[in-house]
Amino acid sequence: MTDPIGAPLLEVEDVGKYFGSVIALTGISTAVRAGSVTCVLGDNGAGKSTLIKILSGVFQLDQGVYRVDGEPVQFGSPRDALDRGIATVYQDLAMIPLMSVWRNFFLGSEPTKGRAVRYAASTW
Repeated sequence: MTDPIGAPLLEVEDVGKYFGSVIALTGISTAVRAGSVTCVLGDNGAGKSTLIKILSGVFQLDQGVYRVDGEPVQFGSPRDALDRGIATVYQDLAMIPLMSVWRNFFLGSEPTKGRAVRYAASTW
């Protein structure tokens, strides 16, 4: 029987991360499905940033399984995660007030080669 909600695009199961004797995360399991909104919420020090950094390839998990489109992955870098369509937007107060939200969001990620550059230059 197929899942009516759809297979997870991204899934973590029993994920843990340790920094020496400090337990940053333990037993984290969740799934993100197409068409859904998923929120990571918790108190300061709860491990939210650590989880996001694992998902985006900044940190390696120490236990558990991380799957993208059902396939187990362990990213070696944020570039590896980006190649699979996973990116992190970090909180940054250095915004350009005269630019739209979407332009600030992608600031620094503009195409630098090919037709996209000509198109982008003509539309911005």
